[in-house]
Amino acid sequence: MSQQTTIIKPPTFAQFIPFIIWLLIIFILLTLPQRDFDGVDMKIPFQDKLVHMGLFGGLVFFFGLAYRKIPFAFSKTKLVFMVLIATSYGIIMEFVQKYCTGHSRSFSYEDMVADGLGAVIGYFLVRYIITKNNTRLLK
Repeated sequence: MSQQTTIIKPPTFAQFIPFIIWLLIIFILLTLPQRDFDGVDMKIPFQDKLVHMGLFGGLVFFFGLAYRKIPFAFSKTKLVFMVLIATSYGIIMEFVQKYCTGHSRSFSYEDMVADGLGAVIGYFLVRYIITKNNTRLLK
């Protein structure tokens, strides 16, 4: 008897389009002048940090979703790597805000922490969704 070999195809470019769009949205939002956000205060404690967490959590989430339908192609290692990349992107964007936006945006270590925390939350969210839909994916 011969064993049937399953060929696993990597995600297509189209599966990464939401990730790429989200990456661009982050760049645009974090480089707009601060005055464009004046008056957007919704009286939510730590509103700015929650926005950073959502942006970078979304980045990891959309990356992970590109792999959601590919049995055995998804791994925790890929997501952990993406958390590190997303956190690094957040740190780089803080320096971009400081040096490349004409000082119209503020530099904040707290934003960097929020970016990293959001990336970790995005990791757990996409991991939960994928394991719920296909328990074989994270083995």
